[in-house]
Amino acid sequence: MKFDEIAKIVEGVPYISVNRGKVLYDHIIATKAQNCIELGFAHGVTSCYIAAALHELGSGMLSCVDLESSIERKPNIEELLSRAGLESFVSIQREVNSYTWFLKKDIEKNSENYHCKPTYDFCFIDGPKNWTIDGFAFFLIEKLLVEDGFVLFDDYLWKYSDHSKDYIDGVSIRSMCSDQADTPNIEMVFQLLVMQHPNFGEFVIDGNWAWAKKCQQEPKTLTIVYGSRQYSIPL
Repeated sequence: MKFDEIAKIVEGVPYISVNRGKVLYDHIIATKAQNCIELGFAHGVTSCYIAAALHELGSGMLSCVDLESSIERKPNIEELLSRAGLESFVSIQREVNSYTWFLKKDIEKNSENYHCKPTYDFCFIDGPKNWTIDGFAFFLIEKLLVEDGFVLFDDYLWKYSDHSKDYIDGVSIRSMCSDQADTPNIEMVFQLLVMQHPNFGEFVIDGNWAWAKKCQQEPKTLTIVYGSRQYSIPL
């Protein structure tokens, strides 16, 4: 499915912009990703962009994981995929409190003799934006990500203290210490866990998105994008 077609179908539904959707769609096409996973799908707009790219490639599967409460969103992911006719490219799984338990089951399914066989070409993490949940999810997805595969984090600079709700995506803000609530948790996950992991070597920070490629290279590189300009530095 061409990008303009899927963009028209999901127009007006939160939470990803058309421009970001195009970046994601183009990435799937360019890398010819075949096995993708999305951790946190909300209404399913991002899911539709990825599924449309897989449809354009002619094959592939996207596994989408979110909380059980996501069924109540209007529209929900099932409705959007049905509108686009992309249901066959997406597997939907809902969990009680986090996607880390789904990843546990996935690792278990793909393990033999205490070795996990990598399966995913691309992972998009867009869940509770939480140090504990998303930090752990990164280590789990690393086991399932193929060499030269990509992981993409949304909400790089998002902070709990900027929001007035007591709970966000099942996480209690009131139970947090103030410095965690005031700190962008995904930024810390990316800088302290992802960029220091020995199996990742290429990193890109582009506004509120942070990319990492699973590749062992020295020196590691960090690219920072400012609008149409970008700067790369060795680490």
